[in-house]
Amino acid sequence: MKRKHYLLGSSLITLVFLLTSCAGSVKSYSKPDLHIEKGRLGILPFSSNIPEVGAVVSDTIGANLLASGFDIVDRTHMARLLEEKDISHLEVDSPDYKKIGDVTNVRFVLLGNIAFSSATARVVDASTGETLIIAIFQPSKIIGTASAVDIGKSLAKSLGKKITKSTELQ
Repeated sequence: MKRKHYLLGSSLITLVFLLTSCAGSVKSYSKPDLHIEKGRLGILPFSSNIPEVGAVVSDTIGANLLASGFDIVDRTHMARLLEEKDISHLEVDSPDYKKIGDVTNVRFVLLGNIAFSSATARVVDASTGETLIIAIFQPSKIIGTASAVDIGKSLAKSLGKKITKSTELQ
């Protein structure tokens, strides 16, 4: 029994190390003619094999976007509001974004996924379910210096630039 716990623990530690210690870059994409007005942005908990890593990345993105002047509804508050209405945030389809937007009073939803080989963050229009911006963190090597906080900051910086650029065009 101790051996199983040791193997599980060491596997999780290895996965966390490999995910959070990768140096890499972020690329973000949006429609060239994207024009959005600033509004409330709700952050859903990021999916990850290790929830703590997803929490660190999504919280870091939220903090950075808040510091940039965005109106943020954090992941904990979003999850609680959705849970009260019995709405799952784990498998979201386009029609679900409208429900999420109505229940949480947000105009945009930020969600993401943290995996071994990449991390993604998307900004979705809550009324249409359309992905407006996507940012992808790709590690350049397995052993490096980036942490989950660094990954979150990189994603936030890239998303912030895209959002700011699209709001300045109004």
